[in-house]
Amino acid sequence: MAEIVCARVNWDRTGRPFPHLRNFYDMHVGPEPGYPFGRKGLVISSAWRQLAARHHAGMLLLDGDVMIDPADYLAMFRSIHEAPQIVHVAPVKIWPVSTKRPGWIWAHWRDEPGTSLELAPRWFSFCFTYLPRMLLVQADRAGLRKWAYPGVDMRVSEVAQRCGIHARVVTGCWPKHMNY
Repeated sequence: MAEIVCARVNWDRTGRPFPHLRNFYDMHVGPEPGYPFGRKGLVISSAWRQLAARHHAGMLLLDGDVMIDPADYLAMFRSIHEAPQIVHVAPVKIWPVSTKRPGWIWAHWRDEPGTSLELAPRWFSFCFTYLPRMLLVQADRAGLRKWAYPGVDMRVSEVAQRCGIHARVVTGCWPKHMNY
């Protein structure tokens, strides 16, 4: 079974406590002068560099405004262990407060954001997403440390596409985005 690093991106310490997140490192990201544009790329890159060992297959990210339950956690881990070399994305609905769109959309899509559940997306957000080692290494080489919110996830998606790293949606996993 592949070992992975689990990290929660906790924006301004607003993430809700979860008893079953003992395995997650809490990455605190605070506001800075350019708020809301933060250094999310730097945080993710630094976490990977500091926490990962050679045997780690990748990193599972959980945004602080996304809630998971034990079934979501297990579904994600089962999916990762089937194919640790690809991106695994939980199907998460994101809301107009975050997207500025008229209604909710899935946090992943193939060509255009929408409400149809796409199982093989090209674009993904980090709501509850596993990134394989190769993608983290290639994103770091492409400038991850300098990428700022809100474009980090889209730029990592671009790196995945250039490297031929596919993404799959983890069915049976239904986290909730709480920023609505």
